[in-house]
Amino acid sequence: MTQLARIPEVLSNRPAGPMGDSPLSVVVVGHGRWGANHARAVTDAHGVRLQGVVDPRPEARDLARQRYGVPVWSTLAHALDDDRVEAVVIATPAHTHADMVGAALRAGRHVLVEKPAATSTADAEAMVAEADERGLQVSVGHTFLYTQPVRNLARWLWEGAPSTPWLLRSERLGGQRRPDCDVLWNFGPHDVSILLHLMAEPVLKVAARGHRFPSGRHLDAVTLDLEFASGVRGEVYLGWRHPGAKRSLRVLGEDWAVTYRHGHVNGEDTLTRTGAQSSPGSDNVLVDGCNQGPRSGSLHGYREPLKVELEEFAVACRTGRPTVTGPDHLVAVTSVLEAAARSTARDGQAEVPDRAAVASRRPQLGRR
Repeated sequence: MTQLARIPEVLSNRPAGPMGDSPLSVVVVGHGRWGANHARAVTDAHGVRLQGVVDPRPEARDLARQRYGVPVWSTLAHALDDDRVEAVVIATPAHTHADMVGAALRAGRHVLVEKPAATSTADAEAMVAEADERGLQVSVGHTFLYTQPVRNLARWLWEGAPSTPWLLRSERLGGQRRPDCDVLWNFGPHDVSILLHLMAEPVLKVAARGHRFPSGRHLDAVTLDLEFASGVRGEVYLGWRHPGAKRSLRVLGEDWAVTYRHGHVNGEDTLTRTGAQSSPGSDNVLVDGCNQGPRSGSLHGYREPLKVELEEFAVACRTGRPTVTGPDHLVAVTSVLEAAARSTARDGQAEVPDRAAVASRRPQLGRR
């Protein structure tokens, strides 16, 4: 067994790329737990500026005004009347996303929308079509694709693995039940987005089963079996009802394996490889950009993934080059989740529509 790295949850502080003459002016819609994270990250990230916050709750607006000294509005429509607003970050309940994304795009603003971006393929495709028609960027907040461990693992699979992976198994367990959605739509976007990114090819078939505990309103546990275009299989197990939190991914080849655990040791990530030797020097890719020295508890020289996500979104808005979680990825993830939801409803198998399959090309990695 080779211990490849103990990886902090934040990344290099080098800027994401060319940002134009001025920072991207951003409004955050929703100042709840995750929206507040976005507002904080916008104030610290390179190339973006917090123009204001939208929330229907007076206490949330007051808090944002006190913290950041920015304008606050009760509705998105009022914020869109401000000509200084260039982009909108939407961190509201999932059922509001389609309407809010559409309104922002029709008003000529770029959009970063939290996961799940949409709860149907039709809504996802409508978002992408609207953005394409208006020459705007739309990106979804699959934050794990902006973490160094996932990026390093993807690059290693594409450039240095001893052979093609044949099975990917992901677990995301533990957490609070959500009143507005089930565990598939709450947890599933993380794991489906990671697997699609690592394989860089479409999922053709999904089989899924769900379980609800007696006191639950929505599905509490879901298992997914994914079939990729090349025949590689993906297994995903999602569950709220679990003692403690567990976030892990294992990628298996014929005679090798890499295991990624999120927050496994003292809140840090770990990567462990076993089995056949990869190409000379390729294991260095797995630890590229990660602090391997003695740990003191501080995180020197790295950036938070949420900030990286915002920075790369700003670069996309300035350059017209989509993010790694841009239109193709947004539609592909939504399509897989929708197929899984159909499958859980009948304990059967549902095919992902061809029109929604992500192009089989390798996304560009932001080297830092």
